Amino acid sequence: MKKLLVNVLSAVLIVAMVLSPTYTYQSKAFTEEETEWIAEAKEALYDILEEKDVMAVVYLADRYPVRTAPGEDASVVIEVPSGQSVFIQDVELTEDYEAWVEVSFTRQDSMYSGYVQRKNLACSDELFLQWEMGYGMNPGAYMTMFALGEEEAPRVYEDIEQFPESYKAALIELKEAHPNWVFVKMDTGLDWDTVVTEELKGGRSLISASLGGYLQEGKFSTGWSYATREALEYYLDPRNSLKEKEIFQFEQLTFNESYHMDCEAAVQRFLDNTFMSGNVPDTVMTYALVFWAIGKEQNISPFHLASRVYQEQGRGTSPLISGTYPGYEGYYNYFNIGASGRTNQEVIENGLKYAKEHGWDSAYNGLYYGSIVIGSNYISKGQDTLYLQKFDVDNSNNGLYWHQYMQNISAPTSEAKSIHRLYEETGSLDNVFVFKIPVYQNMPEECPLPESSDRVILTAPEGYTDTTVYVDGIAYEAETRNGYVIAQGAGLEGKTAVMYQYNESGVPVGMTVWELENAGNYYKATEVEGLKDLLSYHGFSIRITGRAGIRFKTGIGTQTREQLLGDGISGYQLKEYGTLVMNNANRAIYPMIKGGEKVAQGMAYGMGSDGNVIDNIFETVSERYRFTSVLVGLPAEQYKTDFAFRGYAVLAKGETEVVVYGPIVHRSIYTLAEQALSLNLYEEGSAAWSFLKQLITDGDNPPQETPEPEETGEEAEEA
Repeated sequence: MKKLLVNVLSAVLIVAMVLSPTYTYQSKAFTEEETEWIAEAKEALYDILEEKDVMAVVYLADRYPVRTAPGEDASVVIEVPSGQSVFIQDVELTEDYEAWVEVSFTRQDSMYSGYVQRKNLACSDELFLQWEMGYGMNPGAYMTMFALGEEEAPRVYEDIEQFPESYKAALIELKEAHPNWVFVKMDTGLDWDTVVTEELKGGRSLISASLGGYLQEGKFSTGWSYATREALEYYLDPRNSLKEKEIFQFEQLTFNESYHMDCEAAVQRFLDNTFMSGNVPDTVMTYALVFWAIGKEQNISPFHLASRVYQEQGRGTSPLISGTYPGYEGYYNYFNIGASGRTNQEVIENGLKYAKEHGWDSAYNGLYYGSIVIGSNYISKGQDTLYLQKFDVDNSNNGLYWHQYMQNISAPTSEAKSIHRLYEETGSLDNVFVFKIPVYQNMPEECPLPESSDRVILTAPEGYTDTTVYVDGIAYEAETRNGYVIAQGAGLEGKTAVMYQYNESGVPVGMTVWELENAGNYYKATEVEGLKDLLSYHGFSIRITGRAGIRFKTGIGTQTREQLLGDGISGYQLKEYGTLVMNNANRAIYPMIKGGEKVAQGMAYGMGSDGNVIDNIFETVSERYRFTSVLVGLPAEQYKTDFAFRGYAVLAKGETEVVVYGPIVHRSIYTLAEQALSLNLYEEGSAAWSFLKQLITDGDNPPQETPEPEETGEEAEEA
């Protein structure tokens, strides 16, 4: 003890000399006594390292050069980003009394070792910190203590200064409440939008189906839904968790002597109102004791183990920990490792299969070996925080994004609150904690938790390759993700959503209709099976005599129409149907909907202005009534103009009227004339051939004065 005290005083003296404005320190060889106490200190460190792994984190530099030997003149092994986790192997003092730490670590699946200045390592392992203090093996720490003693100087926190401005205010508030907390900027080097896109893939990010529908993006399995982009961004954004409780999702999950050594009572209080209040089945040990003992042995926070099992098992009624599931009797999987699937049965059987394959044949073994998996597969691989176990943005091992312990995006936050409560129980909140907090490139100003969503989420029928979604006739480009077609931006007033099916030639061959319901603050979409293929496209034709004209044909099923005019389909009654037409170029500016600007309308069925029902059927083919729209009298300068056509149907459900639209198809008279001639339907020199040929000639060289076009239902000859 006397030698330890001498060492500490010696270190303080060194610092005092360094800080003195009149003292210039010159490098020198260590004295015999200094060599002796350094050797003794190193032996004591080796004893600690033989008992446990000691982790630290590189910080206070965006990129830090790990060197082959102590000293800034040594060659560089590799540069690592701020936030790189390392394992301490040794400590060396240079002749200038500067501490350098030998570390080992993994970067992009390759092992490295080298030296890092102690001042660039954040470490919360209290055995190591006590050793360091006792032997005076970190002189730089004393320099910091003396420097911070100047109370009149403005308070600047070196660790917080590394962060972007949007992080600083919250971190300063936490630091002033807990001066011993250390905040490490984890520089991921990853683009924010890229991370979000990757985290949305393949069921990586789920949210409880019991939460608001505006946070969900389609069902994943029983009780779970895919998370919306906005919900994911909220939980992914570290700035939303820089609070007293939530911050613990960034805590390193290793065992610490002082605030974990006597934590059994706190863990027990935490578990008192859970299924883990008593003993582990078939043992005389409480769950609290087992978590403490395993945590100490495996260098894992027992608080983490207790809160993780509680997070995974809830009320404790899962067959995964019953030991009685048929075919898997006697096997336990407390941490749900390998328990994945879309149904409860798949989840249970996959989890128990994993337990059986790995010999977890008792409740204790399920806890013990499950803890080892967490330690060896995650904590020691760089995913050493709750946040990183959910969001795999650490590039030390196993690549990025896919190697995650959990899919639940809110799990790190809820577990962090549990862990905070445990530390509060033990009175440990003012101990040294290292929080490794990710920073991304191109982050938005903020990511608030959404309160509503106008996202339309549909399951596209088989064979539908076009992902455009039409809400009340207006097109919205959509994303395809996790088996769902997702369109956003339609507001919350939409009544119907429609998707169209096209064949390999791009011809529309089908449509599916969904009813949209505003469920308070999000859309609920329900497919109306009876309205499938309500309106069908049956091609164009062109006049071959008289005034130039173009005809568009739409169909409606004979039985469908009969039902809509009778008892109705899913509550819908038919009021009207017809055709819309407009210059196709105008669609870039004006929506092609009934009553829309620049849109002409022709009614084939409905109530006329004279009070009589109009019912024009052009022909009946394959149990479908076809109705038409004919555009005639086009000026020659518009022969090459594409005109867009689409059918529409007005339906009523109670007091509500909706308009369902058919697919939009566009053609020009010029194109149709070329197609008719290319098919050799008319003998060269015939009247029809000459009429079509003249259309092409006039289209290439239009006369100066031509009449205005008009829309009419007059019949025209087919070409």
